[in-house]
Amino acid sequence: MEPLTLVIIEDEEAHFSLMKRAIANEFPHASVYHFKEANLCLEQLDSIIPTVIITDYLLPGMNGIGFLEALSQKDRDIPVIMITGQGDENVAVRAMKLGAVDYLVKSGDFFTLLPTVIEKAVRKNRLEQSLLKSEKRFQDMAENTSDWIWEMNAQGKYIYSNPVVKDIIGYSYDEVIGRYFYDFFSSENKEPLKARIFELMAKLKPIESFDNIVLRKDGVEVIMEISGVPCLDKSENIFCYRGISRDISERKRNESRIQQLSQQLLKAQETERQMISCELHDRVAQDLSASKIECDMLFKNEPTLDAPAKAKLLEISKRLQGSINAIRDLSYDLQPPTLAEMGLLKALEIYCEEFSSQFGNKVDFQSAGLNLFKLDADTEIHLYRLVQEGLNNIRKHADSEKAVVRLLGVFPNIILRIEDTGKGFDVKARELALGDEKRMGLRSMKERVNMLGGQMTIQSNPMQGTKIYIKIPFQEQNREAKEAYINH
Repeated sequence: MEPLTLVIIEDEEAHFSLMKRAIANEFPHASVYHFKEANLCLEQLDSIIPTVIITDYLLPGMNGIGFLEALSQKDRDIPVIMITGQGDENVAVRAMKLGAVDYLVKSGDFFTLLPTVIEKAVRKNRLEQSLLKSEKRFQDMAENTSDWIWEMNAQGKYIYSNPVVKDIIGYSYDEVIGRYFYDFFSSENKEPLKARIFELMAKLKPIESFDNIVLRKDGVEVIMEISGVPCLDKSENIFCYRGISRDISERKRNESRIQQLSQQLLKAQETERQMISCELHDRVAQDLSASKIECDMLFKNEPTLDAPAKAKLLEISKRLQGSINAIRDLSYDLQPPTLAEMGLLKALEIYCEEFSSQFGNKVDFQSAGLNLFKLDADTEIHLYRLVQEGLNNIRKHADSEKAVVRLLGVFPNIILRIEDTGKGFDVKARELALGDEKRMGLRSMKERVNMLGGQMTIQSNPMQGTKIYIKIPFQEQNREAKEAYINH
């Protein structure tokens, strides 16, 4: 314990001497100041700055109760121990109400108890000062943060809110306290979100990054990210939830703009691919085909050509045919004609068969449930590209003889799984090396899925193959498809 500065107000010299001796035995480094009258003590408080004041109740002039009243007017937080020669319950009650930390009767064990009472008073005061500093620190942080800090009871009623709430949702502190958390929810999803939060509270689980739309006082919608933790009593029963709500409206608007721009970029890329595909198929491939025909006719219709010239023409014809085949394959990859003519499932089935034949990687493709979804052209081309990029990654990097592709309609999501039994890789190490060009296909897939508002997870370990799981929300929902799915 730090050195103490003690003030004793006692008009009897003998009692003071005994008290000083008892204190010196327990606190040898303590400074002790003695006053016979309370008024004299009050005059010198600012210069002494005592740790604890011990005052007798019966004093000449101002008594101990009067001293406590005068001390409270000075707004000085100094622990006071009241002592008296005779126990008086009324005096004790008055003293404690005025802020005395303890009340001692000058009985036989008084001088033995005094050091213990002083130590208790000091520890209590220092604890209170520490709590006050913590509260002040919290208050300063709460009042200067841009986030809404709140506390609600076990029934979901707000019992604390920082003033920032007015800047966020337009309601003042007084208007928030006493109202339930769901009173500010948008009516669109109010009931399910209310039920979800109460479910988490019932299970004593934290509320983690819970996005919700809150209505401002003026009716404007605010998107909030809510996080909170349960506070439990000694019996492990919840007595409150404390948390933070952050206005993420601007962030969500920016994310929406980015997603819209990304969608436009994807459409522009597909449009450009279509143009290049048409140019390759309708002009370059046709020109090469015409050149090959002329070469073949020259080979057949020119009897004057010698054997070396005919051999050269035959070589040129074969080379032209190879170029025609390569350009047509490239054209089909850029804009698969089967997608528009036969639909997504048939196009993927044909692509997987051709992939198996061309590269020797057996592809097991199966689909289910997509007949209950009405997919637009953009969604179909995105899914086609994801399968295309996934299989190309397997061909280039996995060293796997077999691949599995599953495309499922599980309302309200479209699920795509691509798996191989190849050499795999360390996913965490891969994430730390996104610039590795050998895995550009995976990054391209992830970016495409993010643009579609979906999720993509990768499971892989060295020599244990790779599993890619993609979940894309079905945005443009067909009402008949939904009813068919429900009744299915």
